[in-house]
Amino acid sequence: MKMSIKVGLILYSVRDEMAKDPLQTVETVGKLGYRYLEACNHNAIKDSGIGFGVDAEDVKAKLDQYGSRVISSHIFPFEMADLAKVIAYQKVLGNENIVIPMGRFTTYDEMMRLTEDFNRWGKACRAEGKTLLYHNHEQEYRNFKGKNILDYIVENTDPDNLSLELDTFWTMRAGCDPVEKLRHFGHRVKLIHQKDFAWDAMVPINLVGLTDDDREMKPGDEYGIDGKSFYAQNPDQRPAATRIRDAEMKNTAFTEIGTGIMPIQAIIDAANSYTAAEYIILEQDYTHMNSQIESIEKSMSAFKKYTGISWM
Repeated sequence: MKMSIKVGLILYSVRDEMAKDPLQTVETVGKLGYRYLEACNHNAIKDSGIGFGVDAEDVKAKLDQYGSRVISSHIFPFEMADLAKVIAYQKVLGNENIVIPMGRFTTYDEMMRLTEDFNRWGKACRAEGKTLLYHNHEQEYRNFKGKNILDYIVENTDPDNLSLELDTFWTMRAGCDPVEKLRHFGHRVKLIHQKDFAWDAMVPINLVGLTDDDREMKPGDEYGIDGKSFYAQNPDQRPAATRIRDAEMKNTAFTEIGTGIMPIQAIIDAANSYTAAEYIILEQDYTHMNSQIESIEKSMSAFKKYTGISWM
């Protein structure tokens, strides 16, 4: 059992600020006291770095200035990225963890081919001293033949080739207990994403359904996205309104972390007891505060009430 898990922040939480001035945003986040950062590149077709056209050496210099470090990087669309260039960039940052942030699922056979890709990509990462991880959303708890997709991924990949970044929010929104899933996946979990669900949300928690029939993938079903999607192919055409304020009903699900209804202390305790996770990474998908910086400040303040964590 670990004594404490370190608290990090994914820079997706401040993506609008990153788009304006990535180096200044890294500085601001560091000054706030976030020492462990997860980069988030959703433009990997054109950019092998952190997604904002910044040289690795400049990012590393800014991190060093404020005692921060990149401990993980999301790369999307992973299958269209230049893996050699991605790894070279991450080596400059000193980062060991590379994350596939999402997948696309349509058929059983396609899913099984994807697990073969995960093994191949993970082996290539491991040869360069990097760990490949997969990050879930709610769709990975949908079923093929009565078994959920995330179980298939774990069972059909070598633990040396693929670890998990378990997102507890999306796990809960799939109608699953995140504490039980941390116990279930155990040491396959190397990183944890933590959001929070608003107590006054105007949407249901469960997006997947409760019965086996609800969860079973059916012919024609398609969940998730990959490099062929509009989102991946047209990063410059993603309107800010879509990312922040669009679909207000949907976005009422999110609140600053530590102010909602998720069992965060139990999640921390389970992470320390059952998993290999060194970091619990805070993520704010949407905020109704005045700025994303203000949002992550509030989350830091609220999160400090929990035990079994470390900020340093």
